Amino acid sequence: MTMVFELNARAVHGAMQVLAKLPKGHGLAFREVWERVQELDPSLNVDWEEAFPDLSTTIRTKLRYESINLGKAGWLRKTGRTWRLTGPGRQAFLAYEGDPAALLTRAYERYGYWSTERAAFDRAAEILETLPDANQWVEIADLAGAVGLDEEPLRAWLQSHRPTGWHLALGSDGEVPEQLRLAEGEYDEWRTLLEESRVYDPAASGAHAVRALLTKRVRGEELQDLVPQELQVAVPEDKPRRRAWLIRGTDGRGATLIRSLWREKGVCTLSADRLPGLAEGDEPDHVRQVVDLYYTDLSQSRRTETATAFYAFLSRMREGDIVVTTDGDQIYLGEVNGPAVSTVTGDGTVLQRAVDWNNLDTPLTMDDLPEGLAGPLGNPNSGLLELSEFTGDLEVFLDEDPEQAPTGAVDAAELPDVTQELADELTMRDTEWLQDCVELLRDRPQLILHGPPGTGKTFAALALARHLTAGQSANVQLVQFHPAYSYEDFFEGFRPRAVPLAPEETKSGSSPKAMMGGPAGKDLSDTGSGIVFDLVPGPLKNLAEKADDNPAETFVLVIDEINRGHLAKVFGELYFLLEYRREFVHLLYGSDKGRRFRLPRNLVILGTMNTTDRSIALMDAAMRRRFSFMELHPSERPVDTVLADWLKKKKFPQDAARLLDALNKRIERARLDDRDFRIGPSYFMRTPVHTHPKGLDRVWRHQILPLLKELHWGDDVDVSSEYGLEGLREELGLGTPTGPPAADEGAGEGVPAARGAAE
Repeated sequence: MTMVFELNARAVHGAMQVLAKLPKGHGLAFREVWERVQELDPSLNVDWEEAFPDLSTTIRTKLRYESINLGKAGWLRKTGRTWRLTGPGRQAFLAYEGDPAALLTRAYERYGYWSTERAAFDRAAEILETLPDANQWVEIADLAGAVGLDEEPLRAWLQSHRPTGWHLALGSDGEVPEQLRLAEGEYDEWRTLLEESRVYDPAASGAHAVRALLTKRVRGEELQDLVPQELQVAVPEDKPRRRAWLIRGTDGRGATLIRSLWREKGVCTLSADRLPGLAEGDEPDHVRQVVDLYYTDLSQSRRTETATAFYAFLSRMREGDIVVTTDGDQIYLGEVNGPAVSTVTGDGTVLQRAVDWNNLDTPLTMDDLPEGLAGPLGNPNSGLLELSEFTGDLEVFLDEDPEQAPTGAVDAAELPDVTQELADELTMRDTEWLQDCVELLRDRPQLILHGPPGTGKTFAALALARHLTAGQSANVQLVQFHPAYSYEDFFEGFRPRAVPLAPEETKSGSSPKAMMGGPAGKDLSDTGSGIVFDLVPGPLKNLAEKADDNPAETFVLVIDEINRGHLAKVFGELYFLLEYRREFVHLLYGSDKGRRFRLPRNLVILGTMNTTDRSIALMDAAMRRRFSFMELHPSERPVDTVLADWLKKKKFPQDAARLLDALNKRIERARLDDRDFRIGPSYFMRTPVHTHPKGLDRVWRHQILPLLKELHWGDDVDVSSEYGLEGLREELGLGTPTGPPAADEGAGEGVPAARGAAE
């Protein structure tokens, strides 16, 4: 059980407990529900903030999202911004009272059933909608059987969703299902609805027995004619998806219009002082022509923004769409309920639409909303901006049943603990070092593995990345920095692209090909090409967008040789976001289009850094502050035992481990001032090194000694004499190896390494 789940369960249990204490059928506004939950569980908020200090979503907001699960389970009904438990909801709470985790788990199961069988639930609602006009009712068991659902989930769902005709799904004798355990007032409501549908049987009914006329029943075999063989959810062509919009406006004194005109008149407006002759439904080209004609003082980009806003307000915004506006940190939601008209206010001509503002007395704050909305809403320069990807979230805050999946309903990804299996893969004796890496990443999702060459930094980084992403290779990307690497390579930049040029006809009617003097029918050159520049996203932006779209998954960017790049140049304005993951910035090339950009918390950055190579600069203090560091050093755990353990596992002699230890001791004596001048075990963790008679000698002569010559550059040291393999063998009393004979010099090549190549 994750911490997110545990705290969500406490919030849900508290809310249901609050509602269960009310008289049956009564409810509370969410604000009051939340206040009482805090009284029942005073530490809930504190525990959430301590567990997730960098997560902008509050536990209060998470409770709103969890209400979706309760609604689909048939336990919670929301009407007129009032929350109330249904009969099945009260029974569920009593069954799991005192066990928040079991309660929420059951809600998730019921939501999962609804999600899997959504087409069948929708078809059941369609059938019920036909019954009031026909003055008929149906047995709930027959309805469930006709659409292929279990009876109990359908019965509960009808109590929360209440489609047209919901009250006409009854028991076998036409009675209100006793399994619902209704209150007296709820029986009276049902009685009234049956009377209105002309199916009520007063003779067979009483105070707690409400029945319908048996002669009005639709039989199960009749229902079969109404159900197609395959149930599908189809979006009607004449009912496009609901959109959401951010809109802002100020009066002549600079005060936001939600304080005055919009609040008092129930409208939203768009200033159009110089805009004659436009109406709802105008095409975008016509709108742009009018803007170009009457807004000549604006720059090209501003005219484009203005034309886009006018067209959206006139032709893309529709009745039923959600509008959002802000006044400082206060956020107001409304629903468009009228066409676009042109009118005159004290501040001049405006385009206007009627709006039912929903929360004028109880505005939301940034803390209430999902993280992604903070970008556009927190940008004071955003005018009219479409927010349709957040329509489902805004429907939740309007206490509506969301038709589109809310972005904030998914729990944030949590980094998994390390397993012994991962430690074994890396030939580490225990998980302590790796678990420290995970703990550091939970605190700050940037970590650099540093150390001398051959210590397995890249191999460890990739293995850790695979573990953090549960083996999803698509969630891991590796890049390597180098001195020429730039922001445009890493994040986004303009890239040239060749486009073919169509041959133009000459004035005489001959094509250029015919005038080139080549043989008849032959072409001496290509048609030719032009160059256009596209703004192309780099690996960081691509992975950040994937992480933002999939908040329940972890994504890892591995940056090999991170200190070989000019970090200030490569990261640019993203320097800030490494430290402040909850904040947003405007992007250099404006591709955020007013929404601003942030680094998602579920994007982990793992870097590797060779600390021996002095030809490259180490990281500056500003960048060091933004990363945690874990060392991999040949003389420290966990690296010091890696080679010996690997040789033992492979049943090879321990000679290589003893030679490496002796080599590093000689280096230490020669370079006491720098512990980074060491050799790691990865050079020797390849099977051919130990199976070929000359394998170890080759590694020593062609990899180890050249590296040591670099380390001793400028020193008066005979590297071959000081560090030669034969000298070390003699010192350790090791004879020349007599390994298995090789068929040829290349025997053993191509055998997969147990570790990554030496770094």
